[in-house]
Order: sequence, then C-alpha cells, then structure tokens
Amino acid sequence: MKGWVLVTGAGQRIGRAIALELATHGWDIVVHYHKSQKTAAETAEAIHALGRNACLAEIDLSDAAYAENLIPSLAEEIGMIDALVNNAALFDTDEDDPDGTRHMALNADAPRLLSKAFRDHLPKKESGIIVNLLDATPMPPHLSAYAKSKETLRQLTLNMAKSFAPQVRVNGVAPGYVLPGPRQSEEAFLKMVAATPQKTPVSPEEIARAVRRLIESPGLTGEIVTVAGGTNTSAPVN
Repeated sequence: MKGWVLVTGAGQRIGRAIALELATHGWDIVVHYHKSQKTAAETAEAIHALGRNACLAEIDLSDAAYAENLIPSLAEEIGMIDALVNNAALFDTDEDDPDGTRHMALNADAPRLLSKAFRDHLPKKESGIIVNLLDATPMPPHLSAYAKSKETLRQLTLNMAKSFAPQVRVNGVAPGYVLPGPRQSEEAFLKMVAATPQKTPVSPEEIARAVRRLIESPGLTGEIVTVAGGTNTSAPVN
C-alpha cells in the first residue's frame, strides 16, 4: 500500500515533475517549498486533480531547527511519511557564497537532518525509502561550493544506506543537464548540452521516473542512478 512522500522543493522544476510522477502512480505528496508559494499551490492542485492527497509545507530548510522539526510536525498532522525525496537545492556561484556555508546548509546538512528525522519517526516494524538528488554534471571552477555540497551529499547517501539498513533504503539520482540554472542563459545552457554525447537535455520527467523506480524497487539501496545522457563523461564548460 502506498502512502505519503515528502518531496522537498516540489513547487517547480524537477521537484514538481517528481511530485506529479509519484502522484500519478498512487502516492500522496507533501509539497515542500520555501519561496515558490504560487507554483507549489499549483502543484498541489495538479496532484488533487490526479485523485491523490497533497499537503503544502513552507519551510526554509537551510535553518537546521526547521529541517529537524519538519517531519515530526508533518507526522502529527497526516501520520507516517513513507518516503523522502531530498530535491531542494541551492545552485549559486562562489562569488555569492564565498565560504560555501549556504550551499552546505541546504544541499547537504538539510538532507542529512531530514533523513535522520525520517528514520527516527518510523515505527519499528515499518520501512521507508530516501532518494537524494545529486548531480552528474562536470562543474566549472566558479561553482566549487555547489560541487562540494553535492559531493558531500553523495557520500552521505552511501553512508546512510549502510547505517540506516535494513529499515530504511537510501539511494540517489544524479541528473545531467536538465534545465538552465536560475541565472543561466539559454545559450550558455545549450552550449553545455552540445558538449555531451547525447547532445540533448535530460527531461525532468525522466529524472522523476528514475526516482520512482528507486522508491518502488525494494531490492535497491546504496545505488546512485546517473541519468545524464553521457554528461558525466564530458569535460566542464567554463
């Protein structure tokens, strides 16, 4: 029997695609967002239109106290959360985050805290699944803080797969070039895509399907699925 999935950053882009994919296949969705209230509400409406339940959760996950308390507070409201998708992320330049603390807080620390809270809230006889969104794209030097935070999350994924077993399965999906970054031009994005073997972006829906397969495959844990069209074999574009 399927239940509730918390998808962080579910109001737009890849997070929205994940939420809709899971709802289409029978899951109820907690739509987490921080600033994208309008699009999060639209995502929730689309989930309801699919005949599934949706719950909105507005929280700044870069605040450790909020991240730690999100799942316990949700559990009091809607009951057990069956799966967690850590999708929310900061993608900014080193110039805007010189010491990397903002990237580390949202991209690594928040998933770690959410994952621990998720494990701790499960009844002893219940199992759960976590999927972390990583990154398979080669990073230029000015995105080193982002790259470091995602590499930290990759290692956390593998470590948690061991330490959370057998009650909780932990996997990752590493996308290639999917959508232009918030401050990236379409031209710059397409230049990077053109340097990959497939020469085409990965669709958000394909990433979402990979997440769902990991959630619904009970034999998989400690796996990182790369969905990148060969992006991970390419050199970074400066």
